[in-house]
Amino acid sequence: MAIRKTPLAHCVAIILVSFMAGCASEPTELDIARQNGQPDVSPARQVSSATLRLENSRIQPMYRQRLTVDLETVARVASLDNVGVLEARQRVEASHGQLEAAAAAVLPVVGPGVALTHLQGVDINNLGILQAAHFTTLNPAVLVHWAVNPGQVYFDVVASKKRLHASGEQERSIVMQTVQTAALKYYDLVLAQARVAVTRQALAEAEELLRLANKRVDAGFGLPVDVIRSRAALAGRQQNLAVALNGFYKASVALAATLYLDPTVTLVPRSRALAARSLVRDDLGIEQMLNLAVQWRPDLQSVRDLAVAAGADTNKVIWGAGLPTLQAGFQPGQFGSWTPGKTFLPKGQEISAAGIGWVFNPTVFGQAKTAGAYEQISELEVKRLIQQVGDDVVISAQDSATNAGLIPIAKQQVTAAEEALHITQENFEAGTALFLDILQAQDAVLAARLNYANAITSYNQSQVNLLTALGLIDQANVAAVSSQTAAATRKQSKPRSAN
Repeated sequence: MAIRKTPLAHCVAIILVSFMAGCASEPTELDIARQNGQPDVSPARQVSSATLRLENSRIQPMYRQRLTVDLETVARVASLDNVGVLEARQRVEASHGQLEAAAAAVLPVVGPGVALTHLQGVDINNLGILQAAHFTTLNPAVLVHWAVNPGQVYFDVVASKKRLHASGEQERSIVMQTVQTAALKYYDLVLAQARVAVTRQALAEAEELLRLANKRVDAGFGLPVDVIRSRAALAGRQQNLAVALNGFYKASVALAATLYLDPTVTLVPRSRALAARSLVRDDLGIEQMLNLAVQWRPDLQSVRDLAVAAGADTNKVIWGAGLPTLQAGFQPGQFGSWTPGKTFLPKGQEISAAGIGWVFNPTVFGQAKTAGAYEQISELEVKRLIQQVGDDVVISAQDSATNAGLIPIAKQQVTAAEEALHITQENFEAGTALFLDILQAQDAVLAARLNYANAITSYNQSQVNLLTALGLIDQANVAAVSSQTAAATRKQSKPRSAN
C-alpha cells in the first residue's frame, strides 16, 4: 500500500538527511597522511660490515623435528594466527556492531501485525449507554514509529565512530607489538646459535690443546700438569657447550610460543651468519623521530580517539537533556467487522501522529559529572602516553647509537684476542711462553667472540625497538631488510670461498 507524502513525512525526511550529514566526519590530517603511505625511514642499502660466521653450530633437534626459519618467515607467521591479533580483530567487529546500532537509532521502528477481536455480551456505545453487543473485528496494520532525541543519537554515533577507529588503531598496535616480539625472539635465537657456534669452536681448540699436551708428554719434554690443565679446560668447554645448547633450546621454545607452534619442534635460523641489520637510517634527527612517533604511533592515536569519544559521551548527556524528543507515527492498515446478521468488508484505515516533548530527569547532573570525569581521565591518558612515546623514542635511539659504537670495539677485541692467541702459541712452541698462557689466551678469545655476538644482537634488537617506537614497524619493512642483509652477507662471503 502506497504511503502518502504528508507534511509529517517531509519533516522526518529532512531531519534524517540533516542528521546523517552531520554525522559524516571530515578526514583528519593523520588519515590523509596514512592514505599516502607511511614514510620510509629504512637505509638505502645494507652495509653488513659486522658479521659473525656460524658454521660450527650443527644443532640437533630436541626431540623429533627441526624447522629452519628466517626473519621474514617469523614476521609473516606472527601476524597470521596470533591470538592477540585475532582478539583485536574481534574487538573491531564489536565496535562495528556498536556503530551500526547507534546509527540505527535514528531510523523508525516498523511493526507489522494483525489484531482479531471478538466481543459478545454487552458494550458501551459512544453515548455511554450499556447495550447488547455481538461482533468480531479484524485489523491488519503496519505501525511505523519514530522517536529520536537528536542530541543523544548524534553524539552516540560520533562516540561509536571514534571507538571504532580506536579499535582499528589498537589492532594495528597489537600487530606491531607481535612483529616486534617475534623479531626480538628471533634475534635471541640467533644469538643462542652464535653462542653454540663460539663455544663449539672453543671446544675444538681445547681438544687440540689436550692432544698437543699429551703429545709433548709422550715426547718427554712436556709436563703432566699441562695435561691435567688441558683436561680441566676441556671439561669447562664441554659444560659451556651444554649450557649454550640448553639456552638455544629455550630460545627455540620461546619463539615457538610467540608463533603458536609446537614447542617440541626445534627452530633453527636459516642464516649462517650473525649480521648487523639497520632498520632506521642514521640521518634522522631526534626531533624528526619524535614527530614521526607522535604522528604514527597507533596506540597514541587510539587513546586520542577514545578521548574524543569520551567527550562525545559527555555531550550526549548534556544535549540529550537539553533537546526535546521528536516522535512521529504512521499506521496504515485495514479494518473490518462481522456481526451475526451482517458482514462489513475490510476497508482502508490510516492513523498519523506526531509530537515533541521534554523529559527532565534529575539524574542527568550526576551522569554529566561522571561523563566529564571520564573525559578528563582520557585526556590525562593522552598526555601520559605522549610522554611515554617520547621516552621510548629517546631510549631506543640512544640504545641504537650505543650498540652501533660497541660493534667495532667488539670486533677489535676479537681481532686482538685472536692475534694474541696466535702469538702465544708461537711463543709456546719456541719455549718462551707457558701452557697456562695459552689457556688464558683461549679464554680471552672466547669472551671476545661472545661480546661480539652480543653487540651485534643488541644492535639489531635496538633497531627493532626504535622502529616500533616510531610506529612504523610491520612485516613488509622487516622482511625487506632481511632480504637486503642476506644479499649483502652472500656478497661478502664470496671472496672468502674463493680464497
